[in-house]
Amino acid sequence: MDALLHAKTPRTHRGRLDRLGIPRPLAWGFLGVLVFMIGDGVESGYLSPYLADEGVSGSRVALLFTVYGVSAGVAAWLSGALSDLWGPRRVMWTGLAIWIAFQLLFLLVAIPRLDYPLLMVAYGLRGFGFPLFAFGFLVWIAAATPAARLGSAAGWFWFAFTGGLPTLGSLVASGLVPRVGPYQTLWAALFLVVAGGLIALLGVRDPTGGRRLAPRGERPLTTFLGSVTIVWRNPRIGIGCLVRIINTAPEFGFLVFLPIFFTETIGFSLSQWLRVLTVMFAVNIVFNLVFGLVGDRFGWRRTVAVFGGVGCAITTLLLYYVPTAAGDDYPLALLVAGLYGATLAGYVPLSALMPSLAPQHKGQAMAALNLGAGASAFVGPAIVGVLLVPLGVAGVMWVFAGLYAVSALMTSFLRLPGETGRRGRRPEAAQPAGDVAGLAARAGGTLLGHPVRLRPDPGEDVELILFDVGGTLYDDDCFAQALYRAACDLGGGTVDEAEFWNLYDEQRERGAGSLHRAVAGAFAPGREEELRQLARRHWHYPAEALYPDVAPVITALAGRYRLGIVANSPRQVLAALERDGLRELFAVTALSDDVGAGKPDPALFLHALGEVGVPPDRAVHVGNRLENDVRPAHRIGMRAVWMLRGEASHAPTLRQLAEPDAVITTLTGLPTVLARLARDGTPGGRATE
Repeated sequence: MDALLHAKTPRTHRGRLDRLGIPRPLAWGFLGVLVFMIGDGVESGYLSPYLADEGVSGSRVALLFTVYGVSAGVAAWLSGALSDLWGPRRVMWTGLAIWIAFQLLFLLVAIPRLDYPLLMVAYGLRGFGFPLFAFGFLVWIAAATPAARLGSAAGWFWFAFTGGLPTLGSLVASGLVPRVGPYQTLWAALFLVVAGGLIALLGVRDPTGGRRLAPRGERPLTTFLGSVTIVWRNPRIGIGCLVRIINTAPEFGFLVFLPIFFTETIGFSLSQWLRVLTVMFAVNIVFNLVFGLVGDRFGWRRTVAVFGGVGCAITTLLLYYVPTAAGDDYPLALLVAGLYGATLAGYVPLSALMPSLAPQHKGQAMAALNLGAGASAFVGPAIVGVLLVPLGVAGVMWVFAGLYAVSALMTSFLRLPGETGRRGRRPEAAQPAGDVAGLAARAGGTLLGHPVRLRPDPGEDVELILFDVGGTLYDDDCFAQALYRAACDLGGGTVDEAEFWNLYDEQRERGAGSLHRAVAGAFAPGREEELRQLARRHWHYPAEALYPDVAPVITALAGRYRLGIVANSPRQVLAALERDGLRELFAVTALSDDVGAGKPDPALFLHALGEVGVPPDRAVHVGNRLENDVRPAHRIGMRAVWMLRGEASHAPTLRQLAEPDAVITTLTGLPTVLARLARDGTPGGRATE
């Protein structure tokens, strides 16, 4: 018997937004970002010539835009760092307020006076506004979206972002400037930004954005500095940052020399080149969405490596050699520009992959991603500036193509935590030859003897899986031995070992009541709290205590669900999870020592749910005790899976088996249980397997 599943009410059907890949709780945010970025992009096509017409020199305009770019790059990094400290919603409000305040200063004082230092202050500091708002929402998406839909959600974000800036923003400007003039059009941009900001911030009610994302108890300075140090603390994040730099560095570099190449060498008119550029970005917008959806099905790493890295390496060379060979063949140039724009979007799943590489520090991971985005804006032009003269256009295009190919290779290192296997696993020779766990470990770490497979579409009604520790992830014997040692300490070494284990087994089979109380009553009357404290000092989880099915199953599940821990275990378990390469797979760890409530108190479960913003009916708890795991989970509306090992009864009654929504004997049965829950719905009838 590996899985017994009950289903009690009809399944919640997926809505239209879910089918499109838009997380329903965040839907208004995507619309808000689109409207905000339309407003931000209104000026992109005409502000430079407008300021020049007003008497600002070309060099001063260039410096103004440079300062703006530096501000935007810093703010892109800050959007993740501050989300860890404040929560994404507050970061977005800050970005909106900065944009409004300095746009008003720009319009009411700086432009009318043509005061260049004031123009520099107003426009330069306004550069902090849009990244804090837009990328703050991207961090919110990463923190609140189930892993199974994170790539699609990221695709929709970039669809909204690039659809507004510069595409629809420039379109709005082209319609307004001839009718109301350039100055009044900047006021219209302010109106659009305010409207977009309020749509997002008032329309999105998801609670995740209102809380700091850093782990509970982490010091603010540690959190803030961690958004930089994470690139070497977690080398995969550092590699991801480099891949993000490579993603758009050539794009920014192309804008330096391709206009001259296409107009003077190939023979296109300036308007033809601009239409080529328009097609490139228009196709990119559409494929931002396409590759977000593809990434969730094809795999985030594979999508970035194949369609992004390899695809861009090929289309970069096509962008040079096709026009060189075909001359001013305009339709062919449009085709290769569109192909480059499409493959450039192949990097979109990075926005899903990066926060998943560090589930405990998603804000820091997104800060590193955004730092890469900001750095690419000057890395690309810098490469052109250094290499264009000695290598020529062809040489620079080969350099950029080579960088894309390197990024495809680098992506192979961006494996999710635990994906490469558990650190600290005992050597094969050390496994007992006749023991089932040893056989399982040699079979690849699962009791099935083959890699864990999840169904391609497990349904959308389960977002979060919470796990007990003892008897579920680690052998309960760790706790039992700690309790025995504590009883011996209090009893002056006079505790009869056989009597202790008889009492332990009786209590375990009963499945109810406090084990601490029972042991204290038998061996240290009136000293239950002392016993409890002593036991926690002795309570450790050696590497061999990890069940062999845990690492492969948890790793497989982490790619599709958010995971967490709800346990009465001491804080030592965090060090054990870190040692075994598993800690970063858990988005939340609710331990009784930290929360101030222990199971069976439902407050511990509610705390975990609140930390990740998931309602009880979209969460499943897995534990090995009816009293501490199944019943409190049910009391708050969660589904519960009973794990029959450790302290669980070895001969459960039919009445006991009827309580949970599913019963499993190893974690390898959990993927099947989750698929059945998704198919049959929330708790309530009965099906067996």
